[in-house]
Amino acid sequence: MTLQKIENFEQFLKVNEKQRIVTTSRHIATVFGKRHDNIIRDIKALIIEQDCGEFALLNFEETTYIDEWGRKQPMYQMTKNGFLLLVMGYRTKKAMKFKVEFIKAFDLMREKLQQEGYSLIHKYNALCLEHKAEQKFASLCGQGLNQWKEKKPLLEATLKVFENKMQIELPLLTNQ
Repeated sequence: MTLQKIENFEQFLKVNEKQRIVTTSRHIATVFGKRHDNIIRDIKALIIEQDCGEFALLNFEETTYIDEWGRKQPMYQMTKNGFLLLVMGYRTKKAMKFKVEFIKAFDLMREKLQQEGYSLIHKYNALCLEHKAEQKFASLCGQGLNQWKEKKPLLEATLKVFENKMQIELPLLTNQ
């Protein structure tokens, strides 16, 4: 199966080291059936000739990949906004279909990250609350043990006095 026939566009997205959802110029070339060097040319035209400035810095990152002959080749990583800016100029039916699917894939990936992030924060907060409750309980137990150490001798001595008073003396067993 070629990448052009793939239905699951999530595989074209990844989370980079800056925790941003990105795709690459190579994926764009494959999906849109264009040569990668032409995609690179289009990106450079956007960045340089159209003078996108800060937008380009935030949404396009030049990087490299190793080709099948072991050579380093130029490639761009881009955010959803970079992707949209680049492919807005592609006008074929195929391009339109892929643009829609890519947008859905970016949105799905963002939702997953938000859900996982929320879940992690929720679990962390629950664990913090449990830790605090257990710490208070342990502290109370420690305080209780300290009080017991002080009260135990007095209580045991008092119990002994009462036990002795409650003991019945039988006259036959006492020395007369």
